Parts: sequence; structure tokens; C-alpha cells
Amino acid sequence: SPHAAANKEGIEISLKNIKLPDTDNILVIEGAGGLMVPLNNKDLVLDLIEVLHSEVVVVSQNYLGSINHTLLTLSVLKERGIPITGVVFNGAKNKETENIILETTGVKCLGHIDQEKEITPEVIEKYAANFKEV
Repeated sequence: SPHAAANKEGIEISLKNIKLPDTDNILVIEGAGGLMVPLNNKDLVLDLIEVLHSEVVVVSQNYLGSINHTLLTLSVLKERGIPITGVVFNGAKNKETENIILETTGVKCLGHIDQEKEITPEVIEKYAANFKEV
């Protein structure tokens, strides 16, 4: 986790020191690992999202427990009043799982990304074309 990596480096991640770059481009901030990943001894990725006033795209992959994890994530975001752009489903499609997540939360499905063997410019182009409407 970021807090453990920072600790190994002898530093502490401080939310007040994190600034968004000045850009006209779309900025993607990845909170790998989930909302409850610690950044330091008191702040989580969730807190960083709040401080940065970011919208969130939740990525959900089908595995045992994914419905629970995705519903919990969306619930916490809603509870905190954090804007949710939608959900991207990653990996093999599972309509039952996807439908229960979407119907339970009312969140929009932004699309699907298959499990890719390699990420190439062509693969990125393929998905970018599918997500242009978003």
C-alpha cells in the first residue's frame, strides 16, 4: 500500500502536499487497490478523492465477492457525496453480476474492457472508440 511504501522510503504522504497538475487534458487519477487503501496513518484513497473534488469511475471485475466489493464501494462514495461517473466492467462479462450491481445502485455502465494479453496502442484505440460517448 502507499503508506507502507512511503514508510520504507522514510517519508509520509500528506494530502495537503498533493496538487493536481494544471492541464486542459482529461486527468485520470488511479486509486489502485480501492477506496480504503491507506495513504498514511490517518488518510485513505477515499479522503484523497474528497480533497481533490474528483469524480469516480469504479472498475469492477467478476470474482467471488465482487458484487459485495463493488456495492460497498459505490455505497461509500454515495454516502460521502462523491460524484460517480459510472462503472467499467473488466474481464469476462457476467450479465447477472453486472445487472445486480447496476440495478441495485442506479449507476451507469460505462462499458466493458476484456482481459487483454498485452496493452498496445491498438488495444487502447479500440477501447477509446467505445468510450467516446461517455
